[in-house]
Amino acid sequence: MIEMENINLISKIALDVELIKKTLAGATAKRWLNVRELADYLGYSKDRIYKIKEEYFTEGEHFHNKTGKLLFDRVAIDSWVVGRTTNDTNKSKRQVVDNILSSIR
Repeated sequence: MIEMENINLISKIALDVELIKKTLAGATAKRWLNVRELADYLGYSKDRIYKIKEEYFTEGEHFHNKTGKLLFDRVAIDSWVVGRTTNDTNKSKRQVVDNILSSIR
């Protein structure tokens, strides 16, 4: 049985339960993120994400464009953030693609 002096604690307990639920929901990280979610995840603006995408990310590795919607691979982005992929590597990949495309024309 609940004692009367503890009744006012029920609303605090309910708030704490909601906070725990939100924290647990956030702990389950999605692998595929859209631009807004990636911006929130990295703490950048959406415009900055588009600029980084053009300069550093490789389609098929860091992101995919499915039916006009960009989906970023959180695992690949995490690797990029900690420096497992260097800018030189990305530039050399882009150079290979550019060379192939220019030889086709």
